[in-house]
Parts: sequence; structure tokens; C-alpha cells
Amino acid sequence: MLRKSDWWWLLSYPVYQLIGTLRHEASHALVAVMEGAHIEHFAWLPSYLPDKGFTWGYVRWYGETDWLAIAAPYFVDLLTYLLFYLICTRLHFRRHWLWLNLVTLGMISPLANSLYNYARAGSPRSDVGRLLASQPSMMVHAYFVITLVLYAIGLWRVFRRPQLVENRETLEHA
Repeated sequence: MLRKSDWWWLLSYPVYQLIGTLRHEASHALVAVMEGAHIEHFAWLPSYLPDKGFTWGYVRWYGETDWLAIAAPYFVDLLTYLLFYLICTRLHFRRHWLWLNLVTLGMISPLANSLYNYARAGSPRSDVGRLLASQPSMMVHAYFVITLVLYAIGLWRVFRRPQLVENRETLEHA
């Protein structure tokens, strides 16, 4: 359940974006290294590249990799989302701000990352565009549609269960 004061957390968006970008780019890098590639450049701060334009972050590697290095952030999004869904629905939080930050970092951020990149699927330079070029398009689209629907349903369920976070009134009367 959101409160009026929760909207102040929107001011923390740049921090959430940096953490999400670090998770995304580190996923690419980790799988590329596991497949035998060498990381040439790792950037997780927003930048402008002459050949790509604005980018939230990027990883350049050299060496043979397969499609898993490109798809890694979206598998990590799913794992992150599932872990934080369990945390945010199974644990009882005494601090609303902690619950809200866990939901934002662990559930909203993977949704935003996957949705943003899926929306850019038409670009052959994007992760999803490269996946569509190398894998059966029906599989790629099915993965993103299923996970995005799962993310939306899970978030709806989390925000419909306010009893997991104690109200200030409950704490004051205890």
C-alpha cells in the first residue's frame, strides 16, 4: 500500500537506476567471462557514445560468446524478481520505507529493465534486437510477454497486501 510520503522516494530514482544498470551490465559481463570472453570496457554510468548515442551503460568484450551473454540480464531480472517477491510477500516488515525500497529495487526495477529493453526490440543494436536475430523470435517474444505479465501480476498482488507492513498506528498502540 502506498502512502503520500512514498512519492518522495521518486527523488531516489537516479540511485535505483544506477543499481539496476549495474545489475544489467554485470550480468552481461559475468556470463561473457564464464563463456571465455575478456572484458574490454565496463560502464554502468550513463554516457553518450558516438556509435550508439545515449546509453545507460554498456559492456564491451572480445572473444566467442553465444546468446546467453546477451540474454543474461533478463534471466537475472527474473531471478531477482522472484527472490524479492518471496521476501516482500513472506516477511513481515516493521519499516514501511524498507519494504518500499525492496519492492522498488527487487521488483519494479527488473520490470522496468525488461520492459524498456523489450520496447527497443526493433533496434538491431539492442539486446532484444540481437536476441531476435539469433534465436527463434517466437521464443524471445514469449519469454518477454510471459515475464512482463508475471511481473505486473506480482506487483499488483504485493501492493494489495498492506498487512505485510505494520501501520504506524499499530506500532503506537503496541
